[in-house]
Amino acid sequence: MVKIGDKFFQQGITVEIVEVIEYTRFSGRKMLLIGYRIKDGDYRSPVAHFWMDAFEDITEKIKEIVDYYLSIRKVLR
Repeated sequence: MVKIGDKFFQQGITVEIVEVIEYTRFSGRKMLLIGYRIKDGDYRSPVAHFWMDAFEDITEKIKEIVDYYLSIRKVLR
């Protein structure tokens, strides 16, 4: 399971996990609310969040985050 301090490296971008909150939906399904920060050279993003199933593989979510960040990077700088 993902934990605070985990770092993922993809396409020259670092995604650092800064918050993990586990909760259970009314249906009994275990979920995670994950806070992350993107590091790209000297750029540091504000903390952002996403939700995922507790048993889902986080690497696909990280890939989506990095792909989206790269698509909007020019307007953030």
